[in-house]
Amino acid sequence: MSTRVLIVDDETMTLRNLAAIVSEDPSLHVVATAQNGVDALQQIRDQRPHVVIMDLYLPGEFDGVEAIRRIQNLLAPPVVVAATSFDLESYTRGALDAGAVGFILKNDAETLLTPAIHAAAAGDPIVSPQTTSRLIKNFLQPSTGPEIARARERIASLSDRELQVATMIGNGKVYKQIAAELHIAPDTVKSTVMKAMHKIGADNGAQLAFRVGQARLDIDQQQ
Repeated sequence: MSTRVLIVDDETMTLRNLAAIVSEDPSLHVVATAQNGVDALQQIRDQRPHVVIMDLYLPGEFDGVEAIRRIQNLLAPPVVVAATSFDLESYTRGALDAGAVGFILKNDAETLLTPAIHAAAAGDPIVSPQTTSRLIKNFLQPSTGPEIARARERIASLSDRELQVATMIGNGKVYKQIAAELHIAPDTVKSTVMKAMHKIGADNGAQLAFRVGQARLDIDQQQ
């Protein structure tokens, strides 16, 4: 069965280019496109895509971040991959909190879009390892002491292994890579992520990695 894909972008040319890239893979099927959040939600209801590629900066009633949030409230929602760029840090942060499973930079779409869709459909928390790693590091700028303290309180219930796996996700590694490096089964990695998500109320692996990253545990390692 082919993976059904909805692509959302307000730029007509970008929309066509992304659709053309996806259509080159016979196992993927672009069931619809949309140019604003309202249309995207309607297309999801009508077409039932498995994966949504969501531009974060959309015109109209609400932007891509709010669209992702509303998608999560639908019955059996599709997974959402955010389409973003480095100059939209606030949108990127919001997309994670809203429930995006990962990111794809539009400039990297030719090489990373198709693998990102496959990974998202398979439930991998990092749909674009290099991109997500760079994005997470980009908005994990030095924080104040109180901010770090609050972040550490939020993840205090995580075990050392859960913190280790979450940090590896934040560094752009997928389940198979983590399993190989830790000499454990991929299913064990997945169960570890699921337990950690449940403990801190994260919706997906990317959000888990971001919340652990906010705690700046790397500061302790450098001291």
